[in-house]
Amino acid sequence: MERRVFAVAEFINLEEGLGRVRNNKKLYKRMLSLFLASDQFVALEDALAAGDFAHAADVAHGIKGMSGNLSLNAVYETSTELTEQLRKGAPDPAMLAAYREAYAGTIPVVERTAAELE
Repeated sequence: MERRVFAVAEFINLEEGLGRVRNNKKLYKRMLSLFLASDQFVALEDALAAGDFAHAADVAHGIKGMSGNLSLNAVYETSTELTEQLRKGAPDPAMLAAYREAYAGTIPVVERTAAELE
C-alpha cells in the first residue's frame, strides 16, 4: 500500500460534525473531548502487540464508528481499511502505518478544534 499524506482539512470536517449534533457546539466539544480521552487507541495497540487480530478488529471497528460520528475523516478512512484487514488476519504494515499517522495528525487538530469551540 502506498503511503498516504493527509491535508489538514482531511482530518476533520467541522461543518459535517456539527451538523450531526444539530450545531450544538457544546455537545460536539464534549464528544471531541471523549475522543481524546478514549482508551480504545491504546487497546488497539495492545491487541496488535499481542497478535490478537480478532480483538484488534473489534476495537478498530469501534474507532471507525467513533471517528465517523465526529467526522474525523483521516482516522475514519484508515480505521475502516484497518478493520477489514484485521478481520482477515495480520494487517499490511503500510496500512497500519497510515492509520497511526492519521491518528497522530488528528489529535492536535481535535485539540485545537475543541479549544476553539465555545
